[in-house]
Amino acid sequence: MTLSSIEPPWPSDERARLDRLKSYGVLDTPPEASFDRLARLGARHFRMPIVMVNLVDETRQWSKAGYGLDTMVLERRLSFCAHTILDDAVLVVRDTREDERFADHELVAGPPHLRFYAGAPLIAPDGLRIGTFSLLDHKPHPEFSAEDERDLEEFARLAMHEMESQAAHRAAQAAEALLRDKNALLESLLESVTDPIFAKDRERRFTLVNTATARLFGRAREEVAGLTDEDLFPPEEAARLDDLCGRVITTGREETVEEELPFPTEEGKRVLMISVMPLRDAWGAAIGVVGVARDITARKRAEEALRSSEARFRTLVDNTPLLMWINRSDGTPEYYNEELRAYTGQDPDTMSAWMGFHPDDRPAYLELRTRSIAAGTPYQSNIRMRRADGAWRWHQCRVVPVRERGAIVSWIGTAVDIHDIRRAQQAAEEADRSKGRFLAAASHDLRQPMQSILLFAGALGTHVTGDAGQRALDRLQQGLDTLKDLLDSLLDVSRLDAGVVAPQIEEFPVADLLGPLSAAYAPLAEAKGLDWRVVPFTGTVRSDRVLLGRMLRNLVDNAIRYTDRGRVMVDCRPQGTRLCVEVHDTGLGIPPDQRERIFEEFHQIGNPERDRDQGLGLGLAIVRRLSRLLDHPVDLVSRPERGSIFSVSVPLVRHDAPRPTPPAARTARADAMTATGGGRLAVVVEDDAIVLMGLAVMLGEWGFEVLCAGSTGEALERLRSGGRQPDIVLADYRLRQGRVGTEAILRIRDLFGVDVPGLIVTGEIGPEPQRDAARHGLGLMHKPVTPRLLEAALARHLGAIGPA
Repeated sequence: MTLSSIEPPWPSDERARLDRLKSYGVLDTPPEASFDRLARLGARHFRMPIVMVNLVDETRQWSKAGYGLDTMVLERRLSFCAHTILDDAVLVVRDTREDERFADHELVAGPPHLRFYAGAPLIAPDGLRIGTFSLLDHKPHPEFSAEDERDLEEFARLAMHEMESQAAHRAAQAAEALLRDKNALLESLLESVTDPIFAKDRERRFTLVNTATARLFGRAREEVAGLTDEDLFPPEEAARLDDLCGRVITTGREETVEEELPFPTEEGKRVLMISVMPLRDAWGAAIGVVGVARDITARKRAEEALRSSEARFRTLVDNTPLLMWINRSDGTPEYYNEELRAYTGQDPDTMSAWMGFHPDDRPAYLELRTRSIAAGTPYQSNIRMRRADGAWRWHQCRVVPVRERGAIVSWIGTAVDIHDIRRAQQAAEEADRSKGRFLAAASHDLRQPMQSILLFAGALGTHVTGDAGQRALDRLQQGLDTLKDLLDSLLDVSRLDAGVVAPQIEEFPVADLLGPLSAAYAPLAEAKGLDWRVVPFTGTVRSDRVLLGRMLRNLVDNAIRYTDRGRVMVDCRPQGTRLCVEVHDTGLGIPPDQRERIFEEFHQIGNPERDRDQGLGLGLAIVRRLSRLLDHPVDLVSRPERGSIFSVSVPLVRHDAPRPTPPAARTARADAMTATGGGRLAVVVEDDAIVLMGLAVMLGEWGFEVLCAGSTGEALERLRSGGRQPDIVLADYRLRQGRVGTEAILRIRDLFGVDVPGLIVTGEIGPEPQRDAARHGLGLMHKPVTPRLLEAALARHLGAIGPA
């Protein structure tokens, strides 16, 4: 039996359709009574034995609810519903055996022997079809009418409405949580201001002080509450302050004074500008005062500074960064703070008529306000407000009731300009970029001395005798290797953050990455007793092969590190125009609350002691940065104690036919290469004397004859006088007087008329050394380079020239 004739095509809007389906968050969720009731009601209404609410994703049909048949997962190519979502109309197959699309279908020819199907698409508000409300039976229904079709459409609308309602409820909960967080942040900002803020009752007892006020007295906030000025100041100063508060309560007018007051802390005598205003209850009666103070001692000593500070000084409420207002219990406006009046440039009468709100937003806001006042519940909304310059700007408004003994006595409203929050986010992003630039510069200066330390430590191996000395040297080299790994990872992070990495996008076979990946990590997996597998794949992708390779190596390295038993596997799955490269493991798994944090720098699960044997915690941070740079989305599926799947989505150019794997090409010289130069001549061009000496010592230990030079000219002069052709040239990239190591290698080649192998050993982090090395066929290594890596590089470059 062939099924090709019934396979449905994909809708033209498939990508948007899948995005809309996933946005509802309903796939693979447990059964819900609301959907099950719809299915039962549909069965009763249409007198059908089977009713399903199905959703169709990339590869399958998944049932959210079902009546008469267990909910099931069905391959999309076998799905009736995959045909239904191709059009807005109801799909009716009155007898499946009479329809050529389904006559040979395995669910028709075999169990459950379906002979009738009718499905109405679930259509989202934007017109995208995400699934179906379906009727099925074991017998044909030629009598299924147009009225039945309309009823079926109504059931589909009900199912879609339920899905929309649930999504809206989740969105409302998320918005509420976000607003609570922002209100808490604003409260924290008010408390963290350096100006003292206080409130007193009619008896002039402190009822509220902020931390800045309590700090002046050398006491905790709760220790100041309940005291009076007489308890805190000498009699004369206390009397003046008491009189000030009494006048404000009596007259109801704000007063601002300058007072020189003694404090029991190291602050000593300070000149404070104190602004005091009446604190009123809901009926307008003065029940105390509220005040804000500012230390103007320095301003008194400098008049110009005094005038500048006076312009910034305001009362507590009118200096708050929030736009605030107070309404009476029935919702009628009572008070607008100065910040709000200045921001809008309107008088209270104009604001009371809601003229400061955008006409398009006003009706919905007033309707929400009316309902909330009637119910006595808080309300919030995003709405456009007009600034004094005429600009309309979005604000987040929240209004909460103030209750006394259970009764609402007033409403307090606040509005936050969302643009200010965005500016703060942009400032934080700029700070993050500055950090990256700093790390890039700092890591460059650290690599030079680190390079010489690595080389000299490697050269000590043949000179250290005795077990104790060897153990000490081993520990030294282990520590240096860890430090090098940390510097390399910090370098990668800083290069990505500083924006100096420019992707070299090209088309290449993905096998070019899988082969070296398999060879590099098979020994590591075997050493841990893991089953290691790389599933072959023949296809061409479009990416930067170096950066994509780094992403996959980091993911595989993590998988092996955190897997103690089972397997690690690399697999490739084509998905339309993308290739999903997956790294599977059976390791620790990642708890849901950690799935974002694992991509942060230095964050590791199960390694609070920062054990360097478990890595540095930078691998996934680098993966995230490379993902953004290359636009290769990274996805994660994980179950704690069961394992994880990390996947990288790469543009797929074509899926090639399988090709035979060529035999491994190995030269006798490459196999035999060990840490010996066999008398070969190595030229080292390096302007850092200590690094030059370290390279010379290491190469000499390996049996090379070494010609050292601090510049290109010096190297050429000594080679002309010696007359011997070098076997390899090692050069720093950035030399003195604006010269580069590439020039040194090319001029030595010209001197002898042959392509002498060349290796650039550089501390540069920009793309220029990489481009130069690739253009002229040179090797490239970034400092600091360990002796082991240097030996391997020499083996690669010298293995092709035959015996010395």
